[in-house]
Amino acid sequence: MLKSPWRFVLLAIAGAAYLWLGHLGSISRHPPAISLLTGMVPLLALAGMLAWSSHPRVLWLGLLGAGCLALWLNLELLRQNTAWVFFIQHAGMHALLGATFGRTLFSGYENALCARIAGIAHNGLSPKLARYGWQVTLVWTIYFWAMTTASVLLFAFGTMTQWSVLGNLLTAPLLGLMFAGEYMIRRRVLPEEEHIGIIGTIKAYQRYARSKSDEPR
Repeated sequence: MLKSPWRFVLLAIAGAAYLWLGHLGSISRHPPAISLLTGMVPLLALAGMLAWSSHPRVLWLGLLGAGCLALWLNLELLRQNTAWVFFIQHAGMHALLGATFGRTLFSGYENALCARIAGIAHNGLSPKLARYGWQVTLVWTIYFWAMTTASVLLFAFGTMTQWSVLGNLLTAPLLGLMFAGEYMIRRRVLPEEEHIGIIGTIKAYQRYARSKSDEPR
């Protein structure tokens, strides 16, 4: 097994290669098939997670399989419109996340998505932490819808290079800045709370997602 520093380096190189392939695929008139496949990975991964957590699971996984077959049969047509694939993936994913976070803002502080995840991570939720979780959910909602809007406007009215810089090259760094900024603000606003990092947050979200998928429908 690779030690943690080398694992991080390899993940960083793979991430940079993924972003660069996406950028080349978006701005090229004749992109290679690998660029198209690269662009479809996040969207298919998200669709797979949603299908797995939806009921009836067999139906949604079957529909996902049929969709993947349709994509494979139309691979050449999609390759000629790779930029659209990346745009739909980028704008669609941010819009979906904006809707997912936003719809939890209207049922009280403790029911906001980030507050629920914080409650799982901390094995409980104080009123102050619940309020902070609601505020963080609001900020993420604004961020995701702002990115969706910027993506649509640049794709419609800007050049393909301008859109690709946002969609392929800046999205990951901006996301990292959001996580880092929230972490620093949390340490200042909630100094008495135990502070978990990105890995801890991801694990808490996974537990939250599993609990949602196990709920009766």
